[in-house]
Amino acid sequence: MVLPIEQQARDLIEKYSTSTKQHLYQVGAIMKYFWEKLWEDSHYWWLVGVLHDVDWDYIEKDGNKHLKDEFDMITSEIDLPEEIKGDIRSHGHFLPGITEQPDTLVRKYLNAVDELSGFMWAYFRMLPSDNVMDIKPKSIKKKLKDKWFAAGVDRWEARNCETMLELDIWEFIEDMKIALSQWTWAK
Repeated sequence: MVLPIEQQARDLIEKYSTSTKQHLYQVGAIMKYFWEKLWEDSHYWWLVGVLHDVDWDYIEKDGNKHLKDEFDMITSEIDLPEEIKGDIRSHGHFLPGITEQPDTLVRKYLNAVDELSGFMWAYFRMLPSDNVMDIKPKSIKKKLKDKWFAAGVDRWEARNCETMLELDIWEFIEDMKIALSQWTWAK
């Protein structure tokens, strides 16, 4: 399978993403980290993470359109293989018309990382520190119970590491912190 090169994916993000750009790069960085931990194909996992919401801004955050025709149109610009598209679609397994399920390791990790990374980002922005390692898993778990904090994040989906991977959320948050600390980003 021939995969698009990193620059092609970055160009696609620059062309189609605005408000979700940072989230895409964060999820890509975390997925790449987990590749290194699990010895899977890092570029493949990075592509799955970095392109998972590439259509989100373009479709004006319309869940009924997410991962469908516009997604195919956008990803066709870089000849994204169908296998990767299927892996990406699995994070929308609960959306109408999406048949791909989180039934492989890469799909389970994408589902585990997506919502939780957004929640961690919202929490991190509140901290006076610029060091992502200052995120406390105990504080994240406490904030997950606060339905008003980062209200757009699905709490059930944010705990996918426990339900899909059978990994403790505390340990998973620690791994995600390490992944994000290795990535250059700004508040």
